[in-house]
Amino acid sequence: MNYTIYLAIKYLKPQKDKFFSYLSLAISVLGIATGVCTLIVTLAVMTGFHREIKSRLMSVYPHILITSDYDIDEKIFFQFKEIKNFSPFIYSQAIIKNNDKVYSCVVKAIDYDKEKDVVNLTKIVKFKDNVYSLNYNQIIIGKELAKSLNVVVNDEIVLILPTHIQTPFGSFPLTEKFIVVGFISSGIYEYDNNLCFIDYNIASKLFYNKNTDETVGIKGFGVKLKDDSQIEILTKKLKAVLGHTKKVISWIEMNYNLFSALKLEKIIMIIVVSLIIIVACFIIMSNLLLKGIQKSKDIGILMAVGMDRKSVKKIFFLQGMIINLSGIFLGTILGFFLGFLIKEYQFVKLPKEVYYIDKIPVYFHLPDIFLALSIAVVVGVIASIYPSHKISQFNPVEIIRYG
Repeated sequence: MNYTIYLAIKYLKPQKDKFFSYLSLAISVLGIATGVCTLIVTLAVMTGFHREIKSRLMSVYPHILITSDYDIDEKIFFQFKEIKNFSPFIYSQAIIKNNDKVYSCVVKAIDYDKEKDVVNLTKIVKFKDNVYSLNYNQIIIGKELAKSLNVVVNDEIVLILPTHIQTPFGSFPLTEKFIVVGFISSGIYEYDNNLCFIDYNIASKLFYNKNTDETVGIKGFGVKLKDDSQIEILTKKLKAVLGHTKKVISWIEMNYNLFSALKLEKIIMIIVVSLIIIVACFIIMSNLLLKGIQKSKDIGILMAVGMDRKSVKKIFFLQGMIINLSGIFLGTILGFFLGFLIKEYQFVKLPKEVYYIDKIPVYFHLPDIFLALSIAVVVGVIASIYPSHKISQFNPVEIIRYG
């Protein structure tokens, strides 16, 4: 073993005042461990939150949405080899009624067989008896909306549509009865509390206004790609081909503000939690300076018999790194353990009305762990340099004379 490493380890062992020396050492190690543990858990929760929201949004949104006031020729989609599937839809506002309970909702008219190939309907739609279909007079509603309306499968509800019909008594909104055949359970409260699915063919008739010869709602297509890394590229291509009369937007653009906020929040959390590690490293600095003073006579003797200042600096630098790496090792174990406990037992429940999810997701991402450990190592190196340099500047003659 190199004598500098041997002396670095030897000087960590207290010769006198053992209790306070061990206490100081334990505080230094635990300070680093706490910072590393907190940073690992914070990044795991933030990454898990980001992945969970992305996964749930991808169950509701297609990769690309195309809307227009005019009909879109489906042949256009066959021009792009990146497109895997596409499905037509109509979006419209409506009022849903069950007995004396009345709520507003968003109705999305879909061709179920095509839509399930564009978004993950099998994941978010729960049917009775596993009969996956959507026919003329059937409706699928969000589970939170179903609770508000107090409806179950096979109940009959009434939709009050934005389309108006002329009667001898004047113009009235069109009403239509539907049978509830399933529920939307996307895990995103906003959608589960507002969204309904009905059949595209019936909606084309119900939302058609004969007076204006227009569809009362937003018509368009949802597009799914073979490779989601091509979303931005294909979005630009479709905009160029379809022109300004059609609106082309990717699901990333639709949720840009959300993901920008999550990214900024993650960066701020890294900075804030890293302050714990920085504070712990100040403790390491004071610990090393104290050790240097306690061992000043030994240092003076070693320097008098020929040890150079560089070796003295190396001894105390290694001592600081031993403390730092011990804290990092302990903090990493604690971080994984605490993250596992949070994931398994869910100590904290999130309000669904505020967040997109109701559970705390935890996902350990290798780059995040590497980032946390890198911050701790870099700060530890910086914290060890100054005390070791200061101790190496001791004058051996004065130390021996007065030490």
